[in-house]
Amino acid sequence: MFKCLDLCKEIRYCYHVKNHFNLPNTLSIIRIIMAPIIFFLIIFHSPQTHYFLIVLYILTVILDFFDGYFARLYSLETELGKILDPVADKLLVLLIMIALIIVSDFPVWLAILIVSRDILIIIASSIIYKSNNEIKPSIIVGKVTFFMISFLFLLYIIDIDMKSIGILKDFFCVSSFAFLIWSFLDYYKVYKRIRNEKK
Repeated sequence: MFKCLDLCKEIRYCYHVKNHFNLPNTLSIIRIIMAPIIFFLIIFHSPQTHYFLIVLYILTVILDFFDGYFARLYSLETELGKILDPVADKLLVLLIMIALIIVSDFPVWLAILIVSRDILIIIASSIIYKSNNEIKPSIIVGKVTFFMISFLFLLYIIDIDMKSIGILKDFFCVSSFAFLIWSFLDYYKVYKRIRNEKK
């Protein structure tokens, strides 16, 4: 009887692990691992590693699309995934932003805005989790903003060697600013709606 109970516990544990470490969550973990690698490639940039850096960065951003796509397509969304996905996004953005400020002319004012928005979102998400015991997935405009900022980062990475796409960088700086404000307002609306539902 005790052996059967132990076997049941083992089966439940294996199911729990398998359920959480599925393909989308594995892709998110890979993105978390790749973020510091990209950071060091930017900091210690050289012409020999330039194209490898660009390819690795693009691959990391593409993985962000696929982890969400597979999670929705095969109903593999988990509470862990709702944590890993935004952590991977924010870690990638933060490390690349710091690296580009050090080696390039990435605007500090935009970096401060991005970090401030992310801090406010984290605080609001923590409050929602404490009151609802539920983690809300990223909203669509938040993902669009991430890809807008990701493309801006790509331009800055490319321009480390080229130094010839300043106008394009300025345009996407302004566009990223607009999407940051839009996404912040959308997140605020979601926060207010959930808080009102609890009253």
